[in-house]
Amino acid sequence: MEDYPTWVAKAQAEIDNKTKPPGSLGRLEEWSVRLMALQRTLKPTVSSGRILLFAADHGIADDGVSQFPKVVTREMLRNLGSGGAAINAICNSNGLDLSVIDVGVDTEETFPGVFVDKVFAPHGSLSSLTHECALSKEQLDAALETGIKFANDAIRGGVDVIGIGELGIGNTAVAAILLSAASGKSAAQVTGKGTGVEGERYTHKISIVDSVVTKNKEVIDAGDWREIFCHIGGLEIASMVGASIAVARSQKTALIVDGFISMVAFLYAAKLFPEDTHLLAQCAFFSHTSAESGTQIAIETIEDALHMTQGTLKPMLDIGFRLGEGTGAALAYPILKAAAHVASDMNTFAGAGVSGSN
Repeated sequence: MEDYPTWVAKAQAEIDNKTKPPGSLGRLEEWSVRLMALQRTLKPTVSSGRILLFAADHGIADDGVSQFPKVVTREMLRNLGSGGAAINAICNSNGLDLSVIDVGVDTEETFPGVFVDKVFAPHGSLSSLTHECALSKEQLDAALETGIKFANDAIRGGVDVIGIGELGIGNTAVAAILLSAASGKSAAQVTGKGTGVEGERYTHKISIVDSVVTKNKEVIDAGDWREIFCHIGGLEIASMVGASIAVARSQKTALIVDGFISMVAFLYAAKLFPEDTHLLAQCAFFSHTSAESGTQIAIETIEDALHMTQGTLKPMLDIGFRLGEGTGAALAYPILKAAAHVASDMNTFAGAGVSGSN
């Protein structure tokens, strides 16, 4: 099998010879080239996609970092199972499968349409008020394995694009803590408004993020990323890490990363599995620029982790999304599908008998 850089060059030559002025389809051409290189064919296909949405609770939600109480995670899980959430609507509109997986929601309830894969309790113990680890090593491994399993099941079933998304009250704060640890940036720089906290409540959220980072400074400075994640991570974020790694290792499936929290999960895939950074770089498409204030820092930190030039990773859309659930990934899916059709269906000048440029 020819290597990825060889296929990029071959794909670029192919797209440049399509019946259009070079570059006239803008970034769609870039995505066409990447799909050809990823699938090692000049006629890539995007015919089946699935969003994997992982849900979990967080103790930090009790610290007042969200507009909503922790119980909303459970209530939204019910809504997702019944098909009434935004991600259900967008998946329906784009012909996407959706798998909702409870990996750590603080409930014994089960809901139709929701998979349950949580082995350990309690779930989501991260708090600014205690010195406990957020996760045990066993919890981390179980959550990673859940993500790997659901991604591999989708790949074996013929899915050629997987999007990752999440649900969990308080998880923008968790993602901000993880990003601060990885980037070295302050809590104020990486903490967004999440569900819409404003004024004193937003200031309070920043102070909570800062206190958790400060409390775990010794662990963070030691640089053991598994240990860091156990101290400050979350179960649904860990499952997205696992799903990202499984997709990357398939060396054929595209990964659409949703917004801020999903980006942080992708960053930690690179941190926890540094031997796979080249595969992560090849498979990942960033769906949108989240309105969360830490998004650009997340992108730049990912570029560093993947040994990319700053400015290489540019999300596909910038439309003010900040919901999560995988909604941005679901909305980007038909664009990726169009990129595949441009590569596969458009004639070259020679094939169409059209004269090229002078």
